[in-house]
Amino acid sequence: MNFELAKEKAIKYIAISKKTKYEVRVKLQKLGAQESVIEEVIEYLSNLNYLNDGEYVDAYIRQCMRLLNYSIYEIKNKLLQKGIDKYIIEEKLYKLEDTNYEKKLVEKLLNGKLKSQDELKKRQYLYRRGLKYNNFEEI
Repeated sequence: MNFELAKEKAIKYIAISKKTKYEVRVKLQKLGAQESVIEEVIEYLSNLNYLNDGEYVDAYIRQCMRLLNYSIYEIKNKLLQKGIDKYIIEEKLYKLEDTNYEKKLVEKLLNGKLKSQDELKKRQYLYRRGLKYNNFEEI
């Protein structure tokens, strides 16, 4: 597969939704592109700002906070699965840790989904979600 064809396939792939460099790399590998062509396509798309893992992380964090109610731990694991560099993830999540996001999330869960559960079940659920114990000591 030559550069132009690989570039066209990658653009079609990222046109649907934002993707990470890792996701584009995997897609092009599945399509049979050579590693040198893949690197060239990723560099080309990065220079055009079509692939930007930092922006992807910001958008993903916003989505997880608003729609999915993920804990910081869950967000980090999902981003690691998407092949994002650990340094980028930790840099972006560090800002989130300074807010009261997890405390608000715990309160939201306790007043909603977990309202009718006994104390042990509440603690177990919150622990499985990766919420730090000190955030819900006052259950």
